[in-house]
Amino acid sequence: MANSLRIAYLNDVGKWSSVQVDFLVISRRDDGSLIVSIVDPHGDHLADAKGKLRALASFAETHGERFLRIESIAKASNGVLRSLDLQDPATREAVRLFEGGKVTALYESTVADTFQ
Repeated sequence: MANSLRIAYLNDVGKWSSVQVDFLVISRRDDGSLIVSIVDPHGDHLADAKGKLRALASFAETHGERFLRIESIAKASNGVLRSLDLQDPATREAVRLFEGGKVTALYESTVADTFQ
């Protein structure tokens, strides 16, 4: 049986869909407790890329305090991996307001950083 973290959202035609994040990374804090990070590769190769990115940003806004990192990564046109830190309110707002056809523009904008 396969399990994943699924984040539900309404797609562009008003039907329920979900994002299944690719990587949940568990880290140990200095105090010995564990915390999870979400790192989700993303890009324009799927028609629902914008909806899924918005769903992940909304999830980060609602549940972000439970995670160390919530990041979406994609390869920019120059081949460099770029990251959107969805824990950052300004980045979430940029994702929410984005109206372009290709989300790659967000990863090439000033709200993104080189992925590390």
